[in-house]
Amino acid sequence: MSMKSSSAPRRVYARNGSPLVCYGGLYFGPARGSQIDCERTVRIAVLPRSHGKARIAVTQGLGDNAVTENWSEQHIVFGSR
Repeated sequence: MSMKSSSAPRRVYARNGSPLVCYGGLYFGPARGSQIDCERTVRIAVLPRSHGKARIAVTQGLGDNAVTENWSEQHIVFGSR
């Protein structure tokens, strides 16, 4: 099993219509609606914690077409099937 570097592209997953990304063992998502497309990969930059919550900057695209959003840590409970 290989580890991804911190700058490697990450995949965005959709859960209940909301985009999520797993980074550093935590799940991150937007507070409100998002312009990030779940079909394309994103790049992540770690931001300082805010009120005790971990935060990341999620960037999708390149150059002038890049979309950057700040996402915070989400607490997700996975139920049994």
